[in-house]
Amino acid sequence: MFQIKKITTPAKAYLNQLFEIEPTFERFNQKNDIFNRSMWDDKIDPKNFYVSYDITNYKPKKSKGFDHWDYALRNASWHLTDVVGEMTFPETGRVEGFTDYYTTQTAGPPAKAALPSVGETTHRVKKAAEMLGAGMVGICELDDRWVYSHNFSRKTQAPKKLDLPQNISHAILLILPMDYELSKTIPSALGGSTTGLGYASSLNVATGLAQFITNLGFEAIASLNDTAQSIPMAIQAGLGEYGRNGLLITPKYGPNVRIAKVFTDLPLVPDQPIEFGVKQFCESCRKCADSCPVKAIAQGAATNTPPNFSSHSFIKKWTVNAEKCFKFWVGMNTDCAICIRVCPYNKDYKKWWNRLGIRLANSPLRRWMLWLDDRLNFGQRQSAKWWWA
Repeated sequence: MFQIKKITTPAKAYLNQLFEIEPTFERFNQKNDIFNRSMWDDKIDPKNFYVSYDITNYKPKKSKGFDHWDYALRNASWHLTDVVGEMTFPETGRVEGFTDYYTTQTAGPPAKAALPSVGETTHRVKKAAEMLGAGMVGICELDDRWVYSHNFSRKTQAPKKLDLPQNISHAILLILPMDYELSKTIPSALGGSTTGLGYASSLNVATGLAQFITNLGFEAIASLNDTAQSIPMAIQAGLGEYGRNGLLITPKYGPNVRIAKVFTDLPLVPDQPIEFGVKQFCESCRKCADSCPVKAIAQGAATNTPPNFSSHSFIKKWTVNAEKCFKFWVGMNTDCAICIRVCPYNKDYKKWWNRLGIRLANSPLRRWMLWLDDRLNFGQRQSAKWWWA
């Protein structure tokens, strides 16, 4: 597609250099995630945001993309993820996939399968993940810095001990592409369906892969947003670069993806981080920052001081203001991904002209490509009526 450079520096050291991670850097407490803060912090009022995902409580709007049909599809896209994730919540307080890892797989055999070489084992695991539906697969050694210091119970609204087994050595990172056509209708309840579908796909692939590894007799834990931060691990696993919008930019799908992971003790060969020009492009491009209605995305240079405690300190990066972002979500009663829709990397790469455009983006002609992106109306919002038609 375009030139991708594999980094030879060890992944952990590479992230230290890339983000200038300071010695005072600390693991993130899941309690301070903006969604969890909305459960205990009076400053973060979710209003009707969560209850709107129960169709009996939805409130249609006059705005296009927010009628009964749109909410019906959005909520249907989330149905499986919500039901499975909260199956044991009344008894245990677990919200699997969001505050806790999945416990859906059945026990493995008493004896472990005979393994071929580590390289062949890695090949087979990646092939299985792709068969199950992953768009991209990468592997990294477990870096404790990205594992949460504590989990959070939404039932008791208190931190709890993280129970990731000590023998876990690797994480398998899974990229699940979201629906490109639906993303064009963002922000809308209809557009929120692409997020719900992404999570449903993530649930299926991660739990399926974890069961496959369990069936081989090894430890495997399926995870979505819970347990550890996915973006830095995906960078270590060679699946993309970090963008101004605070998201992973992949070479195959841009930022229009969800990330799942499987933790395991299975011996595997880790991948190396990659570069294909995202950092240089984002330094020139401001489309996500300019398009954000609440100016939650940084216009300036990367900094090691976050806008609030829902993000890491002592790491130099572009950081989205989670408080401003979530407040906008609450006002719409659905998630927003304008920063994905307008990103020049958000393209249908099956088309040759889009592949050519990204090749330009990752070259000295990137400013001309930005101009062309605007002239051709890429990232322009489409109506719900357009999608339904």
